[in-house]
Amino acid sequence: MDSASKRPARYLDGPGDAKKARSGFADNVLLQALEEAGCQGLDGNGPIEVEDPRVLRRALMHSLGNNMEYISTFCKGMREAFQDQGVLSCALLPMNISGEDVPETGDSLIRLLLNISAIQTPLASFLLKQLPNLQSAMEVDSTDALPQLVLGSLRWLDEVVKPHELTETLLEVMPKCYRPVQQGILELLPELVIEQDCEAVIAALVQMTEKHSALLVPVLEAISNLSSQETGQAQVTELVLQRFQSAETADLPALLRFLLQHADSQNASQVVELLRSSMPSFALSKQPAPGQEQTEEEDVEEAAIEAMRTGLQCSHLAADTVFSQIRSLIDPEQHVSIDLWLLLLLVGLGAKRNEAVHKLLRKKFTEGHVDSTWLDKAVIGHQGAVKGLFPCLLGLAGQLVQAGQAAPQAAGTHLYTLLFTCCTPAGAAAQHRKEVLAALHGHLGSGQAGEVSTALQVLLALTHSHAALLLDHADFMSALLDCLDNFTQAQLHQVFEVVSELVVFNSSDTGVSQAEQNRQRLGKQLEGLLHKQMQSEEVQSQRVGIIGTIKLVERLAHPSPTPTALPAALDQRSKEAEQLLARSFAAKQHKPAMFAVLCDELTDAVTLGRLAEPIRAWLSSAATEELEAFLDDCSLDLPAVQCKGNESAAGGSWMNLNGNAGQVMLPLLRILASPDQLHRQSLAYLCAVTRLALTLEFHTLGNLDGLSAILGCPLHMPHIDLMQSEAVLGLSPQQQSLVCTSLLLAINWLRELLNAWAHHVQPTECMGGAEVQQNLLVRLQNLSQLEALLAHVLALLPSSPCLHVIAGPHTAAQAQTKSQKKGKAKEAKKSKGAACEESSEPAEDQETVGHNAAVSVELHKAPAGHAHPPLSRLPEVQGQLRPLDVHVLRLLGQVQATALPQAALAPAAFLLEQLHVQLVEALTRARRPAFLNSAASQDASAGAHQTPQQIWGGLESILPALPNLLTMCNSRQSGAAHTQGQEGVSQVGKGEEVLAAWVEGASQDPTPDLLITGHPIATAALAPTPAAARVMQHGLHCIQQLTAADWLKQPEHRALLHVFLKAFGKDATSSQDSHQSPSVTACAMKSHEAIQSCLQACHYFRALSKGALGPLEQEVALLHAQANLISIAETIPGTSSTRGDLSQAKESISRAAEEALQQGGESQPQESSSSPPQAQGADPATGSGGGWKGQQGAIGDLVHLWVAWSPQPCQTMLRLLQGALSQVPSQPLTGKKAQEPVAPYPGLSGSSLHVWYKALSQELLLQWATHAAGVVALHKGRQGPLQQEAVDSALEQLRQCGKAFSSLLLLNKAHLKRIQMHAQALRFGSKLIQHCLRTLPFWEAWYTTHPNQVEPFSKAIKDVQSGTRILYVICAEGKANKNITIANLVVGTKHVLEEFRVGVTAVMLAAKQHILQGNLKHKDLTGQEVSSQVPFTQILSDDDEDDTQQQGRRQEAGSDTE
Repeated sequence: MDSASKRPARYLDGPGDAKKARSGFADNVLLQALEEAGCQGLDGNGPIEVEDPRVLRRALMHSLGNNMEYISTFCKGMREAFQDQGVLSCALLPMNISGEDVPETGDSLIRLLLNISAIQTPLASFLLKQLPNLQSAMEVDSTDALPQLVLGSLRWLDEVVKPHELTETLLEVMPKCYRPVQQGILELLPELVIEQDCEAVIAALVQMTEKHSALLVPVLEAISNLSSQETGQAQVTELVLQRFQSAETADLPALLRFLLQHADSQNASQVVELLRSSMPSFALSKQPAPGQEQTEEEDVEEAAIEAMRTGLQCSHLAADTVFSQIRSLIDPEQHVSIDLWLLLLLVGLGAKRNEAVHKLLRKKFTEGHVDSTWLDKAVIGHQGAVKGLFPCLLGLAGQLVQAGQAAPQAAGTHLYTLLFTCCTPAGAAAQHRKEVLAALHGHLGSGQAGEVSTALQVLLALTHSHAALLLDHADFMSALLDCLDNFTQAQLHQVFEVVSELVVFNSSDTGVSQAEQNRQRLGKQLEGLLHKQMQSEEVQSQRVGIIGTIKLVERLAHPSPTPTALPAALDQRSKEAEQLLARSFAAKQHKPAMFAVLCDELTDAVTLGRLAEPIRAWLSSAATEELEAFLDDCSLDLPAVQCKGNESAAGGSWMNLNGNAGQVMLPLLRILASPDQLHRQSLAYLCAVTRLALTLEFHTLGNLDGLSAILGCPLHMPHIDLMQSEAVLGLSPQQQSLVCTSLLLAINWLRELLNAWAHHVQPTECMGGAEVQQNLLVRLQNLSQLEALLAHVLALLPSSPCLHVIAGPHTAAQAQTKSQKKGKAKEAKKSKGAACEESSEPAEDQETVGHNAAVSVELHKAPAGHAHPPLSRLPEVQGQLRPLDVHVLRLLGQVQATALPQAALAPAAFLLEQLHVQLVEALTRARRPAFLNSAASQDASAGAHQTPQQIWGGLESILPALPNLLTMCNSRQSGAAHTQGQEGVSQVGKGEEVLAAWVEGASQDPTPDLLITGHPIATAALAPTPAAARVMQHGLHCIQQLTAADWLKQPEHRALLHVFLKAFGKDATSSQDSHQSPSVTACAMKSHEAIQSCLQACHYFRALSKGALGPLEQEVALLHAQANLISIAETIPGTSSTRGDLSQAKESISRAAEEALQQGGESQPQESSSSPPQAQGADPATGSGGGWKGQQGAIGDLVHLWVAWSPQPCQTMLRLLQGALSQVPSQPLTGKKAQEPVAPYPGLSGSSLHVWYKALSQELLLQWATHAAGVVALHKGRQGPLQQEAVDSALEQLRQCGKAFSSLLLLNKAHLKRIQMHAQALRFGSKLIQHCLRTLPFWEAWYTTHPNQVEPFSKAIKDVQSGTRILYVICAEGKANKNITIANLVVGTKHVLEEFRVGVTAVMLAAKQHILQGNLKHKDLTGQEVSSQVPFTQILSDDDEDDTQQQGRRQEAGSDTE
């Protein structure tokens, strides 16, 4: 190939004409040497040809040798020849190799000459000085330009002979060159500069940037590649910091990378602060229009993200500084968009940083340091940043959704919405949306209730704002309908709301688009699903269909489904909604349970205002008609109800609050005994229809006046005489079924009436006036009586009933009780026997029971060995009771308004009991791990679950009345005027009278007809003194649960705490006259006032205590309430004076707990040991200790309060361990001897020793944890500079904890046969040692520098070692005795003990102490040496026994074969 054609034509022009050059080079030494070496073509006309470049180089090196004169002549010839640009261009181009089997190197002649050491420096200097001349006549920005070829020949040389001279030449030539050549020189410099010249080169480059600002970025890149730049680069970093804000946007990525990469300890903080303050001022990108391609500014932003990622990867110091500075920000206004970018860039720097960043972000959102506006600033309008950080942003959204707290989950929801809608470049929008939906799909399949609900909230938000975009991904939306079984009831509402929104969505596009086709296909799938679910026989499937139907009705009848919807389309959709509801209502005759669910779901929709006015009007008419079908004329006679089988059930009118003016009644008994099966089954939805009708009445008219008659209407119930003990036992199974079911239906009916009037009548209306207020209080009395009667009847039945009254999803617990679940297997096994027994009954009776299957009682055999029924079996039917709404609690605040306060005690006790049940369930669910809250468990009591905050909202209105109520009930307890009846039920005592509640201003005076009379159980349910005891019990338990809740201690709930303190704090008993609820917003307190209010509340509860005369359970609850208030006060910042008051309050709690444990220890004689245990309410602490039997929980609580709140807990434990606990008999006793008390604690005996031991172990574990946390804080410097006083204090705590630990384990040596204590010793002992292990790194570091101070530590650790020896012995004995309880703990305990030995050895070696280690003698707990190995004779006997057993099994197998 013609080589001339390869060379650009411009190289042949100019002064270096080929002929002139050739005539002038006849005596050139360079040309002669090349020709002699076999190199041809250096004439400017063609490429240079050489047979083998290696041979040429060796020939030239041989000819040059060390002859300096010849070298000088050779260099002169080179300069003469290369003056011609044509010759130079040939020398710079790759040589042609003509030899065979010679590898192609691509080297030029210039590069070959530069690799010869003798002529390298002169040739390089000549070529560099020619750069200004070479650039003048050609395009220097081209890759094949002569300047670029010259600089390229100088790169990657085998050896640089004189780098200093070449560096000086480059610096000298660079100012004379154009910018492309200057950039090439800057790229070459790092390869030539030696370490000694770095500082001078950096100074020269910095000086050059002052004249040529455009060279700042190339100079920075060159400096970054220098080998040593600590001294000079600090100057460069300072220069970049000064010029950063005035730099061009295009230079920003390089500047960011340099600053982060070269940040040091002196300027790292300044660099990060500059980035945070200056970056928001750069307008890197703007929000593009839909479909617009990525702009140049977005490319710069994406490059800036990558530059910062590279800089942080290269500098751990910069990454740490970024994290620490952003972590210190607490004000939302201080956070800027780059903060989020930098944190997300840290995510890719390793697993530890990933975890730390996500933890920090969750904390910031939880504590309110940032909000969703920070996400908007960091995402909206920053297309390039989102593209570079999209995986990190998607991961952050997932982490926030999984956080579990409301604030992070809300932020995650917002971030998902941003990523789906407006924050993706046009080219990657579809792919990014798919990734967002895939991430949401992962959340939906996680099984975590909060995570699933949050993901559905994201879809719901996207549906309302970007339904068209979601329809493009209809396959994903269809997948939601395929996994409905995994959703809870609340999540089903979200799912169907999403799908219904998409199905009803009306696109503005004309024609049939792909989105429209997807919408129609999704609508057909939804229609088929709802039809299938509604036709199912399973209640859960029916509920799914009902929820979907109601959501579709809500969306169809919405006033304005879409902005473009026409009135005709709205009317059509409204008609479709009515048709759907009509078809659902028609199913009531065949599926009454499903209709009950439908009514409850419709009630919730009406309450939330989701149904349009036409739908509400249609529903109101239909629901009122259904309710009227249940009511009868009150004037009708009530003869005995005839049942099949020639049986009858006498009935009567109960609880007529309307008096003679009443016109309607609820004939429960008549409907239950009706021969019409459909009529009987209609009772399954009685309460649900009542709830729906009342709710619609209020939302239509604004009041319940039109249905006020049903609040006081009487009920047709079985005669009260049928519920006497003898009468119940004489009834037939069918009659017992009627009695129980009628009571249950009456209870649910009254509960729904109370819910309706309490929920829809505001407190400002005085609960609807005096008449309504009185009726509500009387209904609460009726409810107390009915539940007492039901419990009484159930206790008399010889079987465990299972009531089939289906009350829909609003029941208190839809799932079966544990006893019912456990009884399923037994029922299956006994089905044959049960069938034989039923066959002996008349056929008519069997048919009747079958007809009443939906509302009757199934009787099962009582367990064998139970001759007497349990005292109460009401909890067995709790799952069939309708729950009371939290608004009903407002009735408790009306107790003070009654003219007869003693009549309102029973309603108050009933309400507080309901509050306690709901509060315990809510707090339990709040503390339960998320993975335990499955869909099935949440749907088990759907509608009954209340959050602590919701319950607090109901309790807020009654707090002003609660202190006076507790004070009144406490004073009534002083003189107990009640006795115990034959059936264990409290009876009305002397001087007491059961009256109906009466409110001044009511037109009707209280009469006996308002209550249930003629039965001692019903009368005793309203007895004032027992009711006062129940008020104290449940009221104090509620207060204990509330004050112990962790959420009440959080700063965001401080206003709720102030409401409580306003009620129980200063003048708690004198400020209740106004009956006004303190508003949450009006209860703001200063820290000092809040602490004082806590102390005053403690004083109030302390005044309620009766000491030895009060019930033990009540005294413990009072102490717990005081302790919880002190714990809350300690979380509030306060002054030193208030801290002293808190210490005194703690001491008083500790003394009170100790006195409670000593109750009766000295006053009771010894012969009283044979007396029976005291009844509840009497002093349990008798001299014999029998009163403490069954009070293990109270003992543990009192021991904890005594020790934990004492000034010196470890000293208190030592005194107790070395005193009273050491006097407990070592040998386990049985019978009464096991309950003989140890003075001065009647509750301490051989049977309760393990309770005391466990309580002390738990408290000691807390002390060790506190000590370990303090030492770790010292080690990490969290408490400031380390002081000797802090070390001495830590040593003293270690000494006290060690002594208590040793004394606690020594107790095991005295009780050799108490395996339970040994297991507790291993369980708690290993945890204690783990806490001790956490402190050893600090002691090792401290004694490395202070070896002379190790003596106190050595003494303290010896006490700990005396306890570890006992742990070793317990482990050995447990394995030797093959005790499974202890053997399971041995491995973990020994592992911890071995770590402890190694750790202590390291500390002592750090203190330069000699350690003597050896094998311990194998001893038992008594101190006797025993063999550490199993005796050989025992091994032989065990082997013989195994052989004998094997032979026996073989013989049995042989006999079976025969």
